Amino acid sequence: MARGLILAGDRLWWARRIRHADVVDLDFVAAQLGREVSARRAVREYVRGGWRTGMSLNPLLLEPTVMRVLSDDERVPALYAYLVNDRADVSLGPAWDAPAAARRDPIALDDPAGPLGSVWRAGRAGGGVRLGRDGSERLVEWDSLAAELSRVVRVGARGGTVQLGVEPGAASLTVLCIVAGDESDPGQALRDAVELAALEHAALVIEVLGRSATLWATAALLSFALPDALIRLSTSRTAADAIAESTAADREGVLVVRGPHAEITRADLADLASAGRDRPTAPLWLAPDGTVAAAGVGARDGVAIPLLAQLPAEDARRAGEEIDVPEIAGNTFAAPLGRSAPARTLTRLTAIAPSTELHVPPIDGPDLNRLLAPSGLEVAEWTGPIPQYRRRVSTVTLVDGREVPRLRWSIKTSAPIGRVGELWGDTHFARGLAAALERLGQLVAVDAGPAAVRESDRYDDVSLVLRGPHRIDPREGVRSLQWIISHPNEITGDELGRFDRVFAASAPWATSMSASSGVLITPLLQCTDAERFHPTGSPRGNRIVFVGTARGIVRPSVVEPIRAGIPVEVYGPDWRAFIPASSIVATSLPHSELPGLYESAAVVLNDHWPAMQRAGFIANRPFDVVAAGGRVISDHVDGIDELFEGAVRSWRSVPELIDMLSSDLDAVFPSERTLREISDKVRAEHSFDARAMSLLDAALELG
Repeated sequence: MARGLILAGDRLWWARRIRHADVVDLDFVAAQLGREVSARRAVREYVRGGWRTGMSLNPLLLEPTVMRVLSDDERVPALYAYLVNDRADVSLGPAWDAPAAARRDPIALDDPAGPLGSVWRAGRAGGGVRLGRDGSERLVEWDSLAAELSRVVRVGARGGTVQLGVEPGAASLTVLCIVAGDESDPGQALRDAVELAALEHAALVIEVLGRSATLWATAALLSFALPDALIRLSTSRTAADAIAESTAADREGVLVVRGPHAEITRADLADLASAGRDRPTAPLWLAPDGTVAAAGVGARDGVAIPLLAQLPAEDARRAGEEIDVPEIAGNTFAAPLGRSAPARTLTRLTAIAPSTELHVPPIDGPDLNRLLAPSGLEVAEWTGPIPQYRRRVSTVTLVDGREVPRLRWSIKTSAPIGRVGELWGDTHFARGLAAALERLGQLVAVDAGPAAVRESDRYDDVSLVLRGPHRIDPREGVRSLQWIISHPNEITGDELGRFDRVFAASAPWATSMSASSGVLITPLLQCTDAERFHPTGSPRGNRIVFVGTARGIVRPSVVEPIRAGIPVEVYGPDWRAFIPASSIVATSLPHSELPGLYESAAVVLNDHWPAMQRAGFIANRPFDVVAAGGRVISDHVDGIDELFEGAVRSWRSVPELIDMLSSDLDAVFPSERTLREISDKVRAEHSFDARAMSLLDAALELG
């Protein structure tokens, strides 16, 4: 009952804020509902659940796109989240450039609905709407735009097909982007396709499947922005229909297809288009849990075989960067039109997508044992299209002369897969550790949270759980290690007792928890990738930086300095509700750019989850920054000052933090020569290579 009251209160608050913004497009809403309603009624239906089923109140806002970029993702309606956040640089979809509109007319930010309200009102008042992006904008008169929006959305609401634009003519490349109405971020897929087509001077075909009113509206807007594109919207067509029609078209060139729900980076899509000029080419197709869906399609006795299905992606990559296959797999691929050629899978490119129908190749093959050999597996028996495997025994000689088994390891994390998972430190920590174990001759796979328990991990020798925010129990029958790197307050004795060996990134917590649980816990601090983080001689600047998420809380290490007028440059998502937009440099930063940023910054700010701080868990970031030759100011954790010998300075109170940041930082930290010596020591004693050796020794001790 209490939960229901809270939800009712939330809905009332959402409705008031949305009504105050006054951006309900009644013609657009009527087209969706099939009847006219008042603005108050429209808002009521929206907040009571319409926003979860595809309802939208304004055609200029693509709801899933806004849901993905704002901090209240999936908890509150997208329109409400937009209205209560800093709207200066929020993209509202691929059809028009809201941040550019705000830059052209700063007064737009004073509108109750920001650039959305300003542009929508100006259009309705006769000013038209600028559609398109990146210098290719077109001014469209509102009346004709509104009439087309109503027509298109009405067809979508009652069911049917609408075709907009023109059939593509002769082109060396055709980009076919298929999006489904229930995708989490169709806007990103559409923008990637539009930009690829523009960059390659390609023909563009967009297929929208399903009944999402907000997506149909965006497609209609795109038809005005891209008059040379063919856009087809349908409630009954399938991806197979779209692909068949495009491949059967009487034209030459190359067709590159982005299938529905596929998560593929813009760079991988561009590389795929280039690779498909000579022969049918597919990326490595991963299932939604991150395991291989198919590295191509083989055949055995007339049955389609999804090659390497259910194995980790690392096994497919060990088979080679390029795998010749009888047929490509999945709905994301590139192929030359009008001619046949042998197919292949490029394992350096990946697409994450749900299952699709597999076509049986006309010939059997390929040799599966040949593909599996680098992963230490071979086929044991066939019980269907996915065989049973067994491990091959082999050894490797370490640098100290020891001959040890080459074991198959799985490193389990709580991180999600795909773009979101790339923002998690656990993802990169696991990859760094995996690379170090591989340098010891081991075979390692990193499993994201959805694959924490996968069918194929029974072929592994060692299961290593990196304990983060979620509990992951080990599979029985394999050597099991647990390394606790965060969230110690959630660990129970029952969980610890399920593992053969347990490690923790805090010596004091390991001692106290060993005593209370009766399970021996070995201290094993966090570490750094010494291959990536090392000084390069870059000059130190005057930037104060922070890299990380807001975690949905007011992190004092960031918020308090900004409140005190100290300029902090923030890289990370979810900060819009806590700090000014001017302090947010980017919502993400490629992992490859971190070493340079850390080395050249005046100082890098760091803090810990309260539970980690109390338990003596030192975070991973100080190790990376100091290894790169950087300087850190962090909240205090027992042992942090002594461990880093002055390269990390800690604070216990906000005034102490502000005073430190207001001082001459060169006087706060050791000399550059001393910092280099500290960096060398950290990289030698606290590297992934050092930790990998400790973990390998533990696994070998278990037999």
